[in-house]
Amino acid sequence: MYPARVTETRIWVWDNLRMPAPIAPVADLRAALHALAELIDDVTFKLPGNARTARNTLRRETAWGINEYLLPRLGDLDAPLVAVLIGSTGSGKSTILNSLAQLPISDAGALRPTTTMPVVWAHGLHVDRYREEFLSGYGSEQQPIRVVDGRDSLLRGLTVIDAPDFDSVVEHHRRMADDLLAVGDVILFVTSAQRYADAVPWEFLEKAHSRSVPVLFIANRIPPRSDDLIADYRRLLEERGFPLEQRFFEITEQPVERTIGALPEKAVVDILARLQEMASESGRAAVLEASIRGAVGELAVRTAALEQAVSQEVAEAGALRRVASAAYERQVGEVSGSLDSGELIRAEVIERWQEFLGTGELTKAITDGVSRLSSWARRVFGGNQSVTRVRADTGMELSEVLIRRADLAATAAASAWELDPAGAALLGGRPLWRHADTTAARAAEAVEDWLTDLSELISEAGASKKRTAQVASYGVNSVAVALILGVFLQTGGLTGAEVGVAAGAAAAQQKLLEHLFGSAAARSLIETARLRLSHTVGVVLTEDGARFGKLLDDHTDELPEAGSLISACDRVLDLVEAWDGV
Repeated sequence: MYPARVTETRIWVWDNLRMPAPIAPVADLRAALHALAELIDDVTFKLPGNARTARNTLRRETAWGINEYLLPRLGDLDAPLVAVLIGSTGSGKSTILNSLAQLPISDAGALRPTTTMPVVWAHGLHVDRYREEFLSGYGSEQQPIRVVDGRDSLLRGLTVIDAPDFDSVVEHHRRMADDLLAVGDVILFVTSAQRYADAVPWEFLEKAHSRSVPVLFIANRIPPRSDDLIADYRRLLEERGFPLEQRFFEITEQPVERTIGALPEKAVVDILARLQEMASESGRAAVLEASIRGAVGELAVRTAALEQAVSQEVAEAGALRRVASAAYERQVGEVSGSLDSGELIRAEVIERWQEFLGTGELTKAITDGVSRLSSWARRVFGGNQSVTRVRADTGMELSEVLIRRADLAATAAASAWELDPAGAALLGGRPLWRHADTTAARAAEAVEDWLTDLSELISEAGASKKRTAQVASYGVNSVAVALILGVFLQTGGLTGAEVGVAAGAAAAQQKLLEHLFGSAAARSLIETARLRLSHTVGVVLTEDGARFGKLLDDHTDELPEAGSLISACDRVLDLVEAWDGV
């Protein structure tokens, strides 16, 4: 079955114009498969959540089909066909293998499951292929196999593998059967009168059907007068599109020769004849071509599903990243808004400033003019102890604001993640609901850097000799405190007595800064200081929120570009379409 991209139009052009297809060497096809396999190996679904197991299973099965079927088969087209015995618990697979060989190849008995590892019945000329290369320590869990050396003429063109039961109570037995289904050139599907309608067998049959592998259906242990049962089984198979001509075999319930665990040869003579036909030179070429093309078609379907899984995981991680970033961006925006409205620092700090400034004397100074204001400013701001106190109060309050905002952002981000399966799994017991351990120290450092930066702003603004002297007469730190007041003291959002204090202080610092630098320069100083403070807030909160992004990076850092998988698979499809077959 080829994917939808092999359109009817394309087939019509080839058939009607009779354009000869270029012959693609098998080496090119294998190289393209290697390239696709390497890309698939780069895919590791690490994002936890409900879909992780299914996604990694898809990745494993897709890679397994390339590495354990297509590449070995294309690398050794002259090797025997591989016929895999697949069946449910108690269906009699091992008995049928022994019956084909008329030897005790695979253990058969009442204890279930009897086949605990794959049993490979191969000709002595080919056993090393299974012991050293193909299937040796196969699968992601490095499962062992047992290889039995045979001399039967059938084995020159066909190897038979008895797989563990696909509905075994042992989980890894089911995985082994699933893996072996992917590597068979022929499937011998064994069921019984009691199990043919079960759901699990049909799931395995659909997988075989999807890659167009030939399936021989063996209805085993059929009791007498079971015509209705057989007719019902055939009907179900035909409804699902399985061809049954020369592919459906019945074996009636009969005694087993206990010494070899086998039925009489006549019970399986028709199956043997069909296998001999398939193992012949012409039959083998037809089976291999159908199986290889079918496997490539299934590979295309799986690769498309894998590409979609990659895109989905990237999208899920992106959504979690965006919701965390939005939580922190919201807090940065609210701090900026509070800064503009004068609500960022209020209450206790305002009261301390009121005590420090002396509201009544301040009002009289403003009324009396610049000379009285300058005298007041030198006295109030000139005291190092008072300047230091205002500066320290501002730094402490700002640091606490940043920590509170980091807590709000972290809680919002973690709450949103908790509603998502992947996000909830990532949170686990991690301390992401409050600010990071390093944020308090980082906030204090960033605020101190901002306060220090104000002195540099003032020095740059007072570059002329006259203004430098004026700034020096007040003291740079004192002018910096005036600038701090200019950044924070706005009347917007304040109520009651706070308005009067803030308005008075704002007027004082505005007069003082205008006196020193001029009106335009004073406004520019305040605006620049505000912008730099907003940047500082953004940096601290962004650094705190980086924990969420790093956690996602750790769980999504091995996903390739999804489109590269499709491009690599398209290359394989192009080559197999042009391939002239075995």
